[in-house]
Amino acid sequence: MLLPKEPKPPLKESALVAKIIKKLRIHREGFWFKVHGGLWQTVGLPDIIGCYKGRFIGLEVKVPGKEDTLTARQKYILSVIKDAGGIAEMVVSVDQALEVVPVA
Repeated sequence: MLLPKEPKPPLKESALVAKIIKKLRIHREGFWFKVHGGLWQTVGLPDIIGCYKGRFIGLEVKVPGKEDTLTARQKYILSVIKDAGGIAEMVVSVDQALEVVPVA
């Protein structure tokens, strides 16, 4: 008799960020890095910062179901990046991140 599968533990944001960066480096060959918050850093910076084909990109990563945890400061920073001509979005999956970063 087969035992039922144990449910997968919920995906951690850090694991999702790592997966997204890995896929971006493969499918959108540019410059990508994870922003680690610190005492002297600007509050609200996106989790992933990159440059792809001359465009500045900021991706704020949330695990599925936690989209409503985007803070007012994070929303503001994303809007500042967009207003400056960059691409800035909140993403909840690898596929969504790849969609946000245009191929051409």
